[in-house]
Amino acid sequence: MMRARGIDISHWKAVKDWDAVYDSGVSFVGVKATEGNTYLDPKLRTHRDELRRRPFKLGIFYHFARSGSAVKQAERLEDSVGSLRDNERLCLDLEVCPTQNPDQAVEWLDDFFETLLNGVCSNRRPLLYTSKRIWRQIGNPEWSFASEVDLWAPRYNPVEEPKLPLPWVAAGWTFWQWSDSEKIPGIDGGCDANYFRGDEAELSRYARLGIGPEDVTPRPPVV
Repeated sequence: MMRARGIDISHWKAVKDWDAVYDSGVSFVGVKATEGNTYLDPKLRTHRDELRRRPFKLGIFYHFARSGSAVKQAERLEDSVGSLRDNERLCLDLEVCPTQNPDQAVEWLDDFFETLLNGVCSNRRPLLYTSKRIWRQIGNPEWSFASEVDLWAPRYNPVEEPKLPLPWVAAGWTFWQWSDSEKIPGIDGGCDANYFRGDEAELSRYARLGIGPEDVTPRPPVV
């Protein structure tokens, strides 16, 4: 089974030739949108608009979590990206604890995703990018929102799948960031590279509104 391939980008790894990226076989693109309370990626609008000009199967816009109001950060992400197309999703990038006390991180996540799910993600599943290591740092909670949020997990190895944070051990990962240095035509230097858990046809089904990971071929979890 050939998994669908994707990349994620920011102004640090900006796309210089979108046609070359598309022609290389990339099927989905993650675009950095915002970070913390005030930061807007300077390439967001250019990347968003160029992405939409080509028939990629899925676009994902992500926010890097920092300390501060979770509600306001979720609203900034929504406002900065604007109205979503049917094949677009929002994602939280959780690589550092967004609260001074790790025990309060779950409440912060609840507030962030409740805002999305009651807002522009009311008819589509959002994503969380995080690792088993980070999840343990915030106390390894069960997290009730996990059934409504799909996992984007890192593991820089093209063969060994990501080890899963506790809430997704049964469901498995939906996206896997397997490299931070893949050579992609149209982008200078190395780029973050990702797999979708299914093939091209399954990615097309996943990208439809209302479709969740249970609608694509399940993969054995890695714990």
